[in-house]
Amino acid sequence: MVRVLVRKYLIVSMPREEELFEELLRDALREREVQDSGVHEDYLRSAAEAERAGILSRVQGAADLYDQAVSRTRLEVRLRRRLVAAGAVVLLMALTMAGSSAWSDALKDALSHDRSVSIKSVAGGGLAGMLILTLFAAAVAFVVWCVYYLLSADARAGVPAAKGRQLLVSAGIPYGLVTLLCSILIGIYPTDVVWQLRHDRPLEEIGALGWGQWFTLGALALAALPPLSLRRLASAASRQSLSLAYLIAVLDTRERKRAQEQVEAELREAVEQALVNFMRERISDERTERDFSTALTITDAPGLRQLRAGHEHVPTRADEQLAVLSKGMEGGSIALSGPRGVGKSQLLRNFCKTDPKDPSRPLSLVEPVPVVFDRREFMLHLFYKLCDLVIDARLRTAQEAERHKRSIRYLQTQSDEAALSAGWRSWNLSTRKATSLAEQPQTYPEIVDTLKRFLSRTALELDKDKRLLVIGIDELDRIEPAATARTFLNELKAVFDVPKCLFVLSVSDEALREAELAPVGRRDAFDSAIDEVVRVEPLDQETAERLLGRRVVGLPVPFAALFYSLSGGMPRDLLRTARAAYSYVSTEQTRLLADVTEKLVNREVDRIANTAGGSEERAELAQLFRRDALGEDNRLDGLGDLIHRQAGATGERARLGATLANRAFHLDTVQRIFTNALAEERIREASDPRHPRSFAALARAHREIGTADTLARATLQRVRTAWSLPALPPMPPA
Repeated sequence: MVRVLVRKYLIVSMPREEELFEELLRDALREREVQDSGVHEDYLRSAAEAERAGILSRVQGAADLYDQAVSRTRLEVRLRRRLVAAGAVVLLMALTMAGSSAWSDALKDALSHDRSVSIKSVAGGGLAGMLILTLFAAAVAFVVWCVYYLLSADARAGVPAAKGRQLLVSAGIPYGLVTLLCSILIGIYPTDVVWQLRHDRPLEEIGALGWGQWFTLGALALAALPPLSLRRLASAASRQSLSLAYLIAVLDTRERKRAQEQVEAELREAVEQALVNFMRERISDERTERDFSTALTITDAPGLRQLRAGHEHVPTRADEQLAVLSKGMEGGSIALSGPRGVGKSQLLRNFCKTDPKDPSRPLSLVEPVPVVFDRREFMLHLFYKLCDLVIDARLRTAQEAERHKRSIRYLQTQSDEAALSAGWRSWNLSTRKATSLAEQPQTYPEIVDTLKRFLSRTALELDKDKRLLVIGIDELDRIEPAATARTFLNELKAVFDVPKCLFVLSVSDEALREAELAPVGRRDAFDSAIDEVVRVEPLDQETAERLLGRRVVGLPVPFAALFYSLSGGMPRDLLRTARAAYSYVSTEQTRLLADVTEKLVNREVDRIANTAGGSEERAELAQLFRRDALGEDNRLDGLGDLIHRQAGATGERARLGATLANRAFHLDTVQRIFTNALAEERIREASDPRHPRSFAALARAHREIGTADTLARATLQRVRTAWSLPALPPMPPA
């Protein structure tokens, strides 16, 4: 499958698949981080060639987009060739007809008056014939255009597809009439010219030679070739928006070339990045001895400059759970729950990857939820996107999808008018009656009912090929407060009961907690709408190191543990922390672990001190994190005591004080652990999540701050005791 996609790519840019892969492989091996890794180039080359199919499978999304672009480009090229061929046929037949008719008349006149043929008269007669034929075609096209406009309500409403059909009909009918007329005249005038030249006397009877009918039949066959070939392309072209702009774009080779170059560049970049990431993993695997150095030297880290995961996805336990649950369900809904930044969106989009070449993959659609939503507008938007998906997949319900798209975008108006008039001389009597009907916009229940029926028919059609229809609703946890998210889910669950259609949603922890803590016997909105829940947990240390290994070559274990402890195992924060650390390190200077830790801790302190959101109490307490308030020794443990005293022991201010104090204690713990004296033996012990001094416990304490501050304080206390650090003060009584 991947070979087919790459081979299609090579049709335009490279003559052979081997040359493409070799070129990208050479570019990847030239990366500075790969060259400075110390791993032999021949080993990396052979490993990449052995895993070629696996590497290219990582960029399946980019390959699918390029495959669609290539198919669209080929279709447009074929359409352009057919249109140019049709124009050439018309021009050739018109020139033949006009020239032969002018020669026939000139010969007749010359033979009748016994004089030579005037070339000027032949040219003038030919030009006159061409002008008359052009005016005739233009008049027919204008009449057809007007008639179609009067008969088509969609054309009057300005629907792009209807305007495109109007253009085709207005050009097709004149084409047929002109070619028919030219074919008949081509069967007459050329034979007349031959007859007069043979007998050397004026024409006595039009069409004197009987074999002129074969000229007519040949011309008709030639004229029929472009329309017949266009008819075969009509079904493929119907997947596009057959508008006037699209038909003009077919003839615009520059725009098509720019679009083709763009998708080629995107695919090339994706494949090259997949190769580099594969080599980073191989380099990490080749280094059997883990690097426990407390010194960080940077050569180059282009992987950290990528703000998004792109085509890369590190599988976790949640991927396995989602795959198992989806195989055991023929419909319903699955919720992906977890804190923000844990990777729910990446998991959802990776699960909803659609591969048109793999019939076992589901047909899927992912749509984000706007923060401020309107239930009717979002349902129409989801309906419209689903119609586009069905049309692109060329399902049997594509024509129905086109009708639904038209009804969603345009308000239909129908009018009927009748007039009667009679008059005599200056007296006139007339009567007129007109009726206009405007279609009412669909109500929300009608939209839901229509969408459910369309979903059912589409899902049943996919079920014949043992495929599932999957609709992903992303960023549902952005809707705040949780009550608003529940309202949205109550509206959306009206379509959850469609057989063979699976909905996958990302929900907030707050909403899920409220559903789980609902009193016995009372069903919460989430509990009644969601069939299964997949918990997306933060990364463990091993997975975090694997994720960093795909972005950075040769990252020592202490620094990976530092990034993991400060980010709490959240993928987004993990990469942000690593990116910030590498911004402090230059290519000429080696940074020690204590220096990097101090920079990252100061970064967190400044970020907390500059907190602008929240209540006035939070802003006031956050000001205690200012550098001038901390002093030269930067005592974060003393800052925690100060925050407790300033916040008091009761009320909302005390709760905020406990959260900020725990942040100070957590940063103090990190700064005390990650020093230049951190030994390899202690790092190995702390890498075990079951050990009391584990980095996993330190990351868990980071996640507990703000949601379970008492538990976070207890976790920090256990970690500090295991590392022989000063004890923390107890939490103030509530």
